[in-house]
Amino acid sequence: MPDPVRARHSLREEAEKLLKQRFASASGPRRRILWWDAGGHLQDVVRRACQERNVSFVKQDHPLAFRRWVAEQGGAPSDEPDAVVWYVPDGPRDRDWFRDVTHMGGIIEKSIDDLAADAYGIQTWQLRPTSTDRPVSEDVAAILLDNLRGASRPPLDQLRGRLVIRANEGIIEYLLREGWEMLPRMGEDLETVRSLLTDRGVPGLQSGDGPEEMVDTVRRWAVAGWLSRAGVPDGAFPAAIAQSDLGYAYRRLKEVLHSDLQTNVLGTYQERYWEEIIAEADDPWALATCPVDGALDERLWTAWESEFRDQRFEACREHAAERARAFREHTGRLDKSVDKETPSWIRVWRQAAALADLARRYDTWNERNAPAHILYADREEGSWQIDAAVRRIIVSGTPEKTLPDGHPARSSLADHRQRLVETEYLNYLEELASEMETALVQGELLDDNLSSSVHFWADHKKELGAGNEALFFYLDALRLDLARELADRLQERSDASDELDLNVEESTRLGVLPSETPFGMAAVLPGRPQSFEVRLDGGSLTAYRNGTALRASRRRDVLQEEGWAVFPHNQSAWSNTRVAYFDTELDDIGEKNLDEIEEKLAKRVEQLAGRIFGKMRQGDWNRAYVVTDHGFVLLPEDAQFEDLSPPDGDVKRRRVAAEELSDDGPGVVLTGEQTPELFSYLSSPVRLLLDPQHRFQKQGIPDSRYYHGGALPQECILSFLKIEAA
Repeated sequence: MPDPVRARHSLREEAEKLLKQRFASASGPRRRILWWDAGGHLQDVVRRACQERNVSFVKQDHPLAFRRWVAEQGGAPSDEPDAVVWYVPDGPRDRDWFRDVTHMGGIIEKSIDDLAADAYGIQTWQLRPTSTDRPVSEDVAAILLDNLRGASRPPLDQLRGRLVIRANEGIIEYLLREGWEMLPRMGEDLETVRSLLTDRGVPGLQSGDGPEEMVDTVRRWAVAGWLSRAGVPDGAFPAAIAQSDLGYAYRRLKEVLHSDLQTNVLGTYQERYWEEIIAEADDPWALATCPVDGALDERLWTAWESEFRDQRFEACREHAAERARAFREHTGRLDKSVDKETPSWIRVWRQAAALADLARRYDTWNERNAPAHILYADREEGSWQIDAAVRRIIVSGTPEKTLPDGHPARSSLADHRQRLVETEYLNYLEELASEMETALVQGELLDDNLSSSVHFWADHKKELGAGNEALFFYLDALRLDLARELADRLQERSDASDELDLNVEESTRLGVLPSETPFGMAAVLPGRPQSFEVRLDGGSLTAYRNGTALRASRRRDVLQEEGWAVFPHNQSAWSNTRVAYFDTELDDIGEKNLDEIEEKLAKRVEQLAGRIFGKMRQGDWNRAYVVTDHGFVLLPEDAQFEDLSPPDGDVKRRRVAAEELSDDGPGVVLTGEQTPELFSYLSSPVRLLLDPQHRFQKQGIPDSRYYHGGALPQECILSFLKIEAA
């Protein structure tokens, strides 16, 4: 292959050289050069060349304007600059405008393609052999300006390719990205493309190939390059491809794929290119970092399913995560979130990794010899991560639906997802209910890892005392997994900020039972733990402090009496130094509208993180607390309930309170006398349900898959946050 022809100068350097020559040959003390530029694309080039040579630059849209310019300089020739370039963004159109200029400096008639040809030492027609348009178009001019502006100038054949395709990239990159698209389909341009591809080393081109055949040849070669890079022996490919520069082919496709954020290119390379060669690979996972060739992705999915059936869940998770990362890395998405706009292949493999991790957790969550609250709430290994995983998997949707026809994940991923987030999740909740029932009956809950929410205010009495500035966020229905997600989002915002450094501290609490707002919110109000009581009054279970019923208005009064401004009741609360913020939106989402509830919960947590971080960043508060009243259970959409006939008393969906309750029956009966260390505040007996599919049947109680009020850990084991600014 002959050495490539390279430009000797940039456009500016070429213009500067030309001006130097013309001025050197000019006679007389006053030298003028008239530069005609058909199309007007060289204005900045000529102006900068004049600056480099310390020559005046005067641009006029019409040549006659230079007569006026001369008159404006003064009456004597000495009033003009010693040297000046008159620039006209047009051609002379076969008219002899200024004969005197010829004697004082000269005339340059060069447009951008003329100057570019000079830079390569060729004739103008050789720059674009098949084109006759003069002056050149804006897009052609832009390509010339971009490619001949500095020291890194492309070889002539590469520049020709860019001019043919009218794009500022090489012919190979264009065909890899766009296919033939707007390129001419016959004549000399077709042969020009074939010649350029041959010069770039594309193997296997035939003289009779049409546009589609050439595109297919280039793409198969590039995919072979990437497979070779991943580990497929070069000898596995046809001889012409094996002997070509596969590394060059790989680099071209890698560059194109990485710059395609619209996913069109990724979809193109999920077609099957080298199916037979991939089928012969001994270990398909050795090729997992290669993001191209749909045949490879299909084989990897089949291998993943085999591991999943063999219950090799950790290997499944690692392999799926590796595959998802390969797609993200090579499409420039490593630093971008994965959402429903992300390409299907990334979402499918990311969901596969999450499903494998979920399956592993189902197998192992109760293997440890630990109390129920540790099995559920442990930060690293607790089964709360099962609840979080199920919620996130549901939010991630059904990505397999937009995969190409024939991809095996289209038919199998939904089956795995349905089994794990529905059937297996219900089984897990039932097992957890059994563990929790035993712990409640035996009174084995409170220890160094779990304290009662009733004691929260007393535990922070000094920090929350009168005069101390703080924000207090009362967030209704902040389930433990959501609270920890909120903590993580706050810490992430802090880590990414130069303005605010936060420390987020968590404490795990046993919420007040029954797990309902009137009791849970009342428990985290100012006051001594001993003054808090839950008892029947007139047939209704009610929370009291110091003998006063703590209904919603009274809860607000208690805080105001302690110097707290309560929002949103007091819209000007944020101007105070002690603010209590009540938010019920999480519970409202569950109680009022279950459509896409998992996604709504995730968005709300993100919004709360933004609000808390924003308020603390304002600088008025260095400390904030986040507490909640209860969690919730969110059953699969098709879950069925067993309706139970309640005994007489104050009945809600998951509990009944009465002066006398039999020990026989579903769930557990709790009293303050029976377990004072846990439930000293319970002055009336309460029966609480634990089985996730049990509910008391009563008119007016909704049959919803979102609920709370019982004693499953998801309903009553909570995480409170203390947030401090450094």
